[in-house]
Amino acid sequence: MASPKSSTATQLPERLEPLARQLAELDPSDRDLVIRYVRTLSPPRKLRGVPWEHLKKLEGVVSIGGNAVEECKALYDDC
Repeated sequence: MASPKSSTATQLPERLEPLARQLAELDPSDRDLVIRYVRTLSPPRKLRGVPWEHLKKLEGVVSIGGNAVEECKALYDDC
């Protein structure tokens, strides 16, 4: 029987599908317990830093607009 595929689901390597099925069959609280336990066994992830100059280059890439101070004042009395 073919496994159901979803366009939004992340595809797992075939070797991990049995484990994923077993996890899916667990009660949600038991599943969370297993996942938290596994995280305690895993070494902590090393975070990568990004130089400030790289972040500064991103300024203006996305413009959402608005002015939080002015919008707050419009909604509330001088917040």
